[in-house]
Amino acid sequence: MKELKLTVAIPSSFLSDVKDLRSKTVKVGFIARSAAIFRVDRILIYSDERTRSAMEDVNTMKDILAYMETPQYLRKYLFKRKASLKYAGILPPLATPHHPLKSKLRGLREGEVREGVVVAKKAKEVLVDIGVEKPILLKEKANIGERLTLRITRKNGRVEGRRIGKQEVKDYWGYMVEVSEHPLGDTLRKNRESVKVLTSRYGEPLREKLNQILSAWRKKREILLVFGGPYRGVLDMLSEERYRPEEVSDFIVNTLPNQGTRTVRTEEAVHATLAILNLFRDP
Repeated sequence: MKELKLTVAIPSSFLSDVKDLRSKTVKVGFIARSAAIFRVDRILIYSDERTRSAMEDVNTMKDILAYMETPQYLRKYLFKRKASLKYAGILPPLATPHHPLKSKLRGLREGEVREGVVVAKKAKEVLVDIGVEKPILLKEKANIGERLTLRITRKNGRVEGRRIGKQEVKDYWGYMVEVSEHPLGDTLRKNRESVKVLTSRYGEPLREKLNQILSAWRKKREILLVFGGPYRGVLDMLSEERYRPEEVSDFIVNTLPNQGTRTVRTEEAVHATLAILNLFRDP
């Protein structure tokens, strides 16, 4: 049976409560780590502000999230110098299965999966850097600079690769980053295949809706968890867009009832909510 899929949606205003790039980098890094810990498949950034600063923040979020998801040995190919990555050195490693630590060709196992980037090509074969001392051969067509997922094979003592789809990998293989140019209501409408769960302090306690949410999730196989921003919650956003929440969502829940603080930051709500759902997700 297809594994349960998980998307986290955060607003373009996510970084609006911090001004300096170093603090923004730390804040985005927290989201990336939470996503990796709890096996999030997609991080969706939706538009709740269209100001110039908000759009710059969206690019910063997208760059940092994508940078963290990329294995360290591939970053030199896929990321040029960017102002948004100035403080990338303070980011924690994701330490996911697709970020391997070993870097020796002789240590590669038959059937092992690695991420790679095409660094040279001939007519019908290419060389791919997979993070060992020299590139390996892939007998398929691909473009220089293209990122690939490869399964390691050995032929006549030589290590080669075979391209596979991410869905063929049994381990957690990172998240994808998607940016929606639409406001929240329209973004929710476009995600018809997911169970859409809005998180709000004004929602019903999660424990009262948990069984219904899990049942819906197992039926549709995908869930979309939506979080508000530093200054506005999801219900306020939808009200401004003239949407009734029940028109565009399936559940509205409070995942942190009886909170001990006046406010809960978005990144804190994301981590706490994912931790709860992780108890019930398929292994």
